[in-house]
Amino acid sequence: MKFLSKLFAFSAVTLSFCAVVAMAEEPPPRGEPAKVTILTEPSNSEVYLGGELLGKSPIENRDVKSGRYTLIVVDQGYELVNKRVNIWPNKKNEFNFGTVIPKGNVEVTTKPGKCYIYVDGDNADRTDGAALTVNNLDAGDHMIRAECNNGRAAEQLVKIEGEKTVKVFLDATKGKRY
Repeated sequence: MKFLSKLFAFSAVTLSFCAVVAMAEEPPPRGEPAKVTILTEPSNSEVYLGGELLGKSPIENRDVKSGRYTLIVVDQGYELVNKRVNIWPNKKNEFNFGTVIPKGNVEVTTKPGKCYIYVDGDNADRTDGAALTVNNLDAGDHMIRAECNNGRAAEQLVKIEGEKTVKVFLDATKGKRY
């Protein structure tokens, strides 16, 4: 008898728990008027809700329809957020994401061996006869320029990818004089 009462109590607790979990996962009603605010840090990222481009962040008090959607944030061609969200009618639907643009590196080798290296116009360092690695560049396109002690320069546009090192060789023996 004790076994049956314990089994009954356990079953009642399990059913109660399942009912609470089922209620917590209930989706919002679909198609009702709603408002959404989507913030990203940094701003100016492309924001998609349910496959539709809402624009560049920040998105503030945008009229949308309620429902369950996939929210995607893209910056410099990288998908930084991909998350299922619930948009509720008559509620504050605010999402705030600290997005991180992937970082990469560039390893620059020059001819001649001693050159000043510039990344997007900013002096990064010198090669001094050996390759120079410039770390933690935002993923995307960067102009790499070498100004060498022979009075000549060479430059190349490189695409930096997250978590990768791009190798660049700049030959300033025949390049333009600066």
